[in-house]
Amino acid sequence: MIKAITFDFWNTLYKIPSDKCLSSIRIQNLDTILQEAGLKFSPEEIRAAFKHSWQKAWYQQRAYGEEITPRGHVTDILEKLGVGPRTADIEDSAYLAYTRALLELPPVVNEGVLETLPLLAGKYKLAVICNTGATPGVILRELVKKDGLYDYFGFMVFSDEVGFAKPSIKIFNYTLKHLGIVSSDAAHIGDDAITDVIGAKKAGMTAVWLAPGEKWAVPEADFHVQNVNELIRLF
Repeated sequence: MIKAITFDFWNTLYKIPSDKCLSSIRIQNLDTILQEAGLKFSPEEIRAAFKHSWQKAWYQQRAYGEEITPRGHVTDILEKLGVGPRTADIEDSAYLAYTRALLELPPVVNEGVLETLPLLAGKYKLAVICNTGATPGVILRELVKKDGLYDYFGFMVFSDEVGFAKPSIKIFNYTLKHLGIVSSDAAHIGDDAITDVIGAKKAGMTAVWLAPGEKWAVPEADFHVQNVNELIRLF
């Protein structure tokens, strides 16, 4: 019997802003910080360092369920550019420029979320399980509060704060422990077939794959939905 539902963050609760636009903002912000420190790099050099950092973090998450925090992203970018730990001031300024870029292009709540959460919160314990990426949990929590969604969730876990990430069962078990729920009584919804679906199934949860427009279904998924509001019908 389902007693709790956990939600992925990106492309489940919130739509991811355009990656190209966000990357451009981060590159421009970092370029400004470096120039102010007397360091000049071409946009192509900064973009290549960004790509290197992202690929490394993405692989660590998906292959091993290990988290490279946003601070780690920035350290990798600076090292790739040959800046290294020249001064703490440069890294701190670069970190703020990198992580706060999302506030210049904030995400919007996904379709069906605003209508669905109030109905589910009256029947189930709800939680968020988020692989943070470039934006730390402390900023994402503020977005959730600003949009009036925070009080629907009994617990929110962000991978940069715990050091492990989906698809590792550690992050699912960590969340369920805080909710006081066993995995067989919990469902997880997310858009990623590996981190959300396979991760949740390995943790012993019911897995709901959110994939608007897709005609096929991930074999491991218990359910395939087009919109978050289909959870009302399912549960």
